[in-house]
Amino acid sequence: MRLAPFELAEPASLGEALAVLARHDGESRLIAGGTALVPMLRLGLARPDRLVSLHRIPGITEIQSNGGGLGIGAMATHAAVRRDPSVRAGWPLLAEAAGRVASPAIRASGTLGGNLCYAESASDVAPALLCLDAEVTVEGAGGARTVAVGDFFRGFYETALEPGEILTRVRVPAAPPGARSGYVKFCPRSAEDRALVGIAALLVVAGDGRRCEDVRLALGGAAPTPLRARGAETVLRGEALTDAAIGAAGDAAAAEADPLSDLMGSADYRRDMVRVWVRRLLLTLREGDSAPLQR
Repeated sequence: MRLAPFELAEPASLGEALAVLARHDGESRLIAGGTALVPMLRLGLARPDRLVSLHRIPGITEIQSNGGGLGIGAMATHAAVRRDPSVRAGWPLLAEAAGRVASPAIRASGTLGGNLCYAESASDVAPALLCLDAEVTVEGAGGARTVAVGDFFRGFYETALEPGEILTRVRVPAAPPGARSGYVKFCPRSAEDRALVGIAALLVVAGDGRRCEDVRLALGGAAPTPLRARGAETVLRGEALTDAAIGAAGDAAAAEADPLSDLMGSADYRRDMVRVWVRRLLLTLREGDSAPLQR
């Protein structure tokens, strides 16, 4: 389908980009990797007067590890996140999730910041970032502010971004020492498809090897937004990692899910898949295997 005409702005600094967004002569839309926006333009679902490209803004693609934390520029691609040595060493859960995004071509062009701003409920990286207690830096005419990833998603394809603001950076604190982690993406049709459900988990096992010292669970495709399954975490935290306790955590996660029905599956089916895959992932991590469960 032929694209509707639009103006392309390519600012060379963040200040210039914010100035373009502040103009009142038509609608402006930011474009990063374009993997979500370009199909919308082709289908006529979005008809902005102006696209504001972020590709020429310096420093916004950098990935840096210092002081025990990780900083990722919003324009860093999923492929860059996946292969970065510091991410793979200190935050393997994020590297794993970034490596499961769609296809190699999409991972090479799609950006971490763009993925979060699109607010797809079935995002692969969002559950991982929720488990890692990540936060984002948002900048606008009024200055910069920090938003926890858990507060960034407000509703169905809706974020905490205000008009004229740009997500510039993702900050991830150090993972708990000795944490085991994994991400599983259940796709009934193709491994490169969007997840019907995606489950990220981070598990800290006590020194005796039998008790859950801490656990974080996050779900994708299980509600209008990615979400932490805090009720399921409470069920398991401090308990012996028995099959029964892990099964109860899966039941609790399914109860917290609020999925939508679509052509990929009904809400009830998604809820069942949350229960199944939370249980499978936790059983794998209990045994000390942090390798991804492919499906």
